[in-house]
Amino acid sequence: MRLCIVLFVFAYQNAFTQTNPGLANYLDSLFKPYNSFSSPGIAITVLQNGKPVAKKTYGMAVIEHKIPFTHQSALRFEYSHTREFMAVALAVMESEGLLSFNDKVRKYFPQLPGWSEPVTIRDLLNHSSGFDDEWGTLLLTQAAMSNRLDKEQFLNLLYNQPAPQFEPGKGYMYCNSDFGLLRLIMEKASGKNLAAYMKEKIFSPLQMNASLMNDDLRSIIPGLVNHYEGQNSYRRYDKIKVSPASNYRIVSTADDLEKWTIACNDKNSFVAKAFERLLKDARPIPVIKEKHYAFGIEMKERNSHTIIQHNGVNEITYIRSIPSLNLDIIT
Repeated sequence: MRLCIVLFVFAYQNAFTQTNPGLANYLDSLFKPYNSFSSPGIAITVLQNGKPVAKKTYGMAVIEHKIPFTHQSALRFEYSHTREFMAVALAVMESEGLLSFNDKVRKYFPQLPGWSEPVTIRDLLNHSSGFDDEWGTLLLTQAAMSNRLDKEQFLNLLYNQPAPQFEPGKGYMYCNSDFGLLRLIMEKASGKNLAAYMKEKIFSPLQMNASLMNDDLRSIIPGLVNHYEGQNSYRRYDKIKVSPASNYRIVSTADDLEKWTIACNDKNSFVAKAFERLLKDARPIPVIKEKHYAFGIEMKERNSHTIIQHNGVNEITYIRSIPSLNLDIIT
């Protein structure tokens, strides 16, 4: 959020141009601690009126091999951070007549318990289904959310749930199972693996050629960066969950996210129309102060300006937009 605020102020005080040395110098000073062979990397793109006015990179994509981070470095986004891509694909499927937000989930999986008869695709999007959370169940039964959960185990968990966590459609509980089940429904409705569908209908039309849904962790992805944790002293972060509710990870690059951001701002694009559909009857997460939707879009009000953030529930934000200033920041 700090970067968004400082560029928000900078936009008021300076004219953004493609050769603005003040902006580039300011970013250099702000990210100086990361401009090192021993630091994890970051790529930053600032767009004004849909045009890049600054593109800067700092630090390493792979510290142990001193491989610099670039705008073409491929980053694997995890779990809730990438729900917006899957949700856009869902809205596209509805526009194609493959499914409806009003569809009952038992239409696709009739073995689900009788109490789930009222649950719709819309309820899965809003985390208001009443299903048990698969990761919470793993934590309770195995003391580790990172253990593998196969499709059959996942479905059996839901098939054998004796009662809902709350009345379906009425309450709220953050539930990874909802998006795991949604992914399986989307594959049944389209007759395709979701990764293949998203490549055909989402990434290829936008020429996001480096982006993909990474449902197979063993696949070789050129330029994939390492994840790190810590401060000043870093170590590899390799905790990756494997389950239906996590196997819609998205890999993308800063350059591809620039194309995505431009499409989000173009009212005529299928991406903007998909978001319009998603927001039509989506319910904000009630336990979060800001207007935050389960499919990954958050709206904050600051100084009479709306800031739109693309992030997961843990506030790791990769796109921030201020429509009133025609300003977008990709990190």
